[in-house]
Amino acid sequence: MYTKTKKIAILPPIPVLEFERARRQNQYEKFAAPGTSVDVRILKGGPELTDREYELFWSTGFMILEAEQAASEGIDGILIDCTADPGIEQIAEAVDLPVIGALSAGVHLALQVGRKFSVLALDAQWERMVRSRLRDYGLTGHLASIETVGKHVYQPARGRNMVEGEAAAFINLLRAAGEKALTAGADSIILGSTTIIDGIAELENMLRIPVIAPGIAALKTLEMMIELGIRQSRRAFPKPAIAYGTKMAGLLHIQ
Repeated sequence: MYTKTKKIAILPPIPVLEFERARRQNQYEKFAAPGTSVDVRILKGGPELTDREYELFWSTGFMILEAEQAASEGIDGILIDCTADPGIEQIAEAVDLPVIGALSAGVHLALQVGRKFSVLALDAQWERMVRSRLRDYGLTGHLASIETVGKHVYQPARGRNMVEGEAAAFINLLRAAGEKALTAGADSIILGSTTIIDGIAELENMLRIPVIAPGIAALKTLEMMIELGIRQSRRAFPKPAIAYGTKMAGLLHIQ
């Protein structure tokens, strides 16, 4: 069933501050197709950052609650705005909508344009989490390397985004990591965080291979799935026998 209008809920794994929510909203709107409306949601609780599996575990419950709320509002699809793809299987079971994770979309797009990809992870902890997800997806055979950048974009303690000089320095860090990826044999690169949005074209020109922004790849994949009327198979992601969302929201004192 083809549809001209699409409403997509974008779920970061943390309750991002408003300045960061607005930045992500602006960037996703920039890449959305005509007729697609995007809504970057703010979770009603959870860790401030998700740099460990422990934090991702606790964030997943709040993401499920937000996904169920979005589904009740008539949303058409859900985008997991994180390259660790937290909660993707649980949310796919919980809602009758297509659900796409940023890492999953990014790596499958990379395999359309090349044979070996590298991921530019933010730090060693993210390298470990990304490698774990790729192992779960059965895609480590296509992995050339995971290179670490050594800096985070979103830093809530500062209460602001990068200024011009910081952004330029960050591009240089990405370039250095990208050059290591080339040496490792990568023929495409996936940015290791959906917070890395600016400077993609510049980086691609520097490295001369495709550079994939996983969040944007997820957005375009989700638009296609909504257009075609495709969502996750219920044989792979069976509906829960009992919906615990309302009960859990009460336990967590969420309105």
